[in-house]
Amino acid sequence: MSLLSIASDACCEAEMPVPIERPLAVALDRLSPAQRELLEDLLDKARREPMNGLRRGQLGMAYETNGYPRAALMSYRQAEELDGQEPKWPYYQAFLLAGRGELQRALDALDRSIRLDAKHVSSWMWKGTWLIELGLVRQADDAFSEAKGLGLGWAATAGQARVLLHQDRSDEAIAILEPLSEESPFPSVFQLLGRAYRESGRLDEARISLARGKSAQRIGWHDDRQEAKRAYEVGVTPRLQQAQRLILLSKTEQALPILEALVEAKPNDERVINTLSNAYVLMGREDEAFAVLRNALEQFPVHYRTHLNVAGVYENRGDWKLALQHIDAAIRLNPTVSLPYEKKGLLLQRQRRLVEALDAFELALNRNASDPHLFARAGDIEAILRRWLDAIERYRDSIRVDPSYTLGHIKLGLSLARTGQFEAARNALSVAAALDTHERDVQEALAFVSGLEHKQNSK
Repeated sequence: MSLLSIASDACCEAEMPVPIERPLAVALDRLSPAQRELLEDLLDKARREPMNGLRRGQLGMAYETNGYPRAALMSYRQAEELDGQEPKWPYYQAFLLAGRGELQRALDALDRSIRLDAKHVSSWMWKGTWLIELGLVRQADDAFSEAKGLGLGWAATAGQARVLLHQDRSDEAIAILEPLSEESPFPSVFQLLGRAYRESGRLDEARISLARGKSAQRIGWHDDRQEAKRAYEVGVTPRLQQAQRLILLSKTEQALPILEALVEAKPNDERVINTLSNAYVLMGREDEAFAVLRNALEQFPVHYRTHLNVAGVYENRGDWKLALQHIDAAIRLNPTVSLPYEKKGLLLQRQRRLVEALDAFELALNRNASDPHLFARAGDIEAILRRWLDAIERYRDSIRVDPSYTLGHIKLGLSLARTGQFEAARNALSVAAALDTHERDVQEALAFVSGLEHKQNSK
């Protein structure tokens, strides 16, 4: 074997001519029957029409979405050779190259795509994003400006703010991010604003903004070309994700046929069962929702989430005994997760079995000490029992875990007021007000604190 024959893939891809005479075939043994059928069909079509760029690009999309990135990249390059007027083929190459860390090659491919379609907004956004990663911030700013000029809103403005931060112009970044945070209050915007505040020395404002932006969400925008690849996803998970997306978009009626077909194919898939049940509930078909859950338990009595969903139905019907039985069944099936204990605590709290409820929340916290709601739920029991100092500690724990948890600050303020710590109470409520998520609750809490203070001073 020659040295040339064992050169790296990257070297070969960079230097060898694209072999457009035949589609690339790969071993499909690891795929499901549905995936194999799809890819074999597309490969056959590409072979029968060897000079058709669309067929070659469709094969590339199927390869990419089903886990063959190298074959996808080669197929996209072949598609570009066959059909040099289609901007999608170099665009898709750019993503695969960027995923391998080859950002300059990705930008070269993206530029070829932009030359064919300079009005594609996502192309400019990705160009700006990758240019920032290469440290070419002035060029990145030009790209984000192009995207903004084409009508993209908050994401393009956030991109421009990123450029300003990379140029150490934090005050200018703040000037555009503050109004943007009002118009588009996404976590990624607050992350940028918090960073800008911090770099400007405004640390208290930075802490609050960073808390509001605690989610790992990145700056995002709709990309029609990436969405087009979803047509080549097969198997349970992609179709389930498609149905879940439709439900989030309030298109539950479109999700139902997908879920009903999935539950026929995979009657033992807990994710499908519970999503279908939820879809029926959203459509107002509660009896069918309950029937799906009951049938699943009768056939496959091993799903702890299904037991929890059945418990919820019984709880809504007022049958707390049966609800508790199903929650306990969920705990037996999966004793290491916090959710069943939390559900048990809430049900016991409804029944005024407060000490037992507190024990259940403690067990939940033993399994998940990173959820601020669990600390607050335990604090709520302490507050009902009028054990204010214990409640204060629980609420403080909730905001230590998550400084952006507004209700934790509000409940802390109310509990502090109960012990006569009115100044501390107002401080807690001022943080809640700055988080700007529960304005009415904050105003009511402030009024309660003032009333309680006035009452105590009048004695």
